[in-house]
Amino acid sequence: MSVLRGLRRLNRYEARLFRIARKAGKLAQIEQLGYSARSSDGFRFPIYSLTIGKPAALERSPVGLVAGVHGLETIGIRVLLDFLESIFDEPNRDVSQALLDGDIGIVSIPILNPGGVALKSRANPAGVDLMRNSGKDGDTALPFFGGHRMSSKLPYFRGKSLQPESRALFRFCLERFSQARKGTILPVLDVHSGFGMKDSVWWPYAGKKTPSADHYLFERLSRILHTEGDGITYEPQSQAYTVHGDLWDRLYDDYRRSKKPAKLLPFTLEIGTWSDVKRNPGRLLSKRGLFNPPPEQKALMIQRYRPFLSKFVLLSLLYGE
Repeated sequence: MSVLRGLRRLNRYEARLFRIARKAGKLAQIEQLGYSARSSDGFRFPIYSLTIGKPAALERSPVGLVAGVHGLETIGIRVLLDFLESIFDEPNRDVSQALLDGDIGIVSIPILNPGGVALKSRANPAGVDLMRNSGKDGDTALPFFGGHRMSSKLPYFRGKSLQPESRALFRFCLERFSQARKGTILPVLDVHSGFGMKDSVWWPYAGKKTPSADHYLFERLSRILHTEGDGITYEPQSQAYTVHGDLWDRLYDDYRRSKKPAKLLPFTLEIGTWSDVKRNPGRLLSKRGLFNPPPEQKALMIQRYRPFLSKFVLLSLLYGE
């Protein structure tokens, strides 16, 4: 019954993705990027991307949005789907106009780990924590929590090879961000949940304390994103904790080594969902409860991120002002 509920949830998210594509009309395209790792009963789940924008803008100035890397963190999926669905509503006129004018294009993977969603698991169907799976070792990663190779039966398992979901993300990013012109910034936002009492926005590196080559650019963009009173902490992820195998550390370094003229700038939005733990400590015993807000807070929380995401997808325009 638990797996059946997970499948129904996944199907609802996928159906909503197709509704969003219909709403965006000719600007939208859905593509299947591949399949998840195989589950214990031999099933593989399709991974979809959704792009919105004119072809030239999707090549010249794409903005990336990703969610569902961890299957239990469904609030991130819902935040991203809510934003994509709201784009062509009146309050988001700036974003819809930028898309219609060909100033930006949105490239997204709303559910990178569909098997984890269906199986109600943080890991993918092979038991691998995708955010520990890049194969890139951290310099000062935390023991166990920072990723290990002991057993897929334990949480935070790094895996012994690159997983299909990780390969799909790398392929998608390197293809979608390969045509941008010199000097273009290419922001990518990965939406997670479950760490801390407050929200955080992180950038590389997650695996070492050394500042990234674009540290000052990340800081400048964070100042643009920041709104007074937003309660968000902006910093490199290593200031919070360090891990092995971070996908964005590897993508960021691989893109820089490719010597492409643009700058790929990955950010992570970590939605803090522990704010009521003192009032309700029992949530710590619930796998899904730890990574998602209480049911009565979900609707308001989901819509709360629309302004932040709107500003994020317009970063390249705001940066140039």
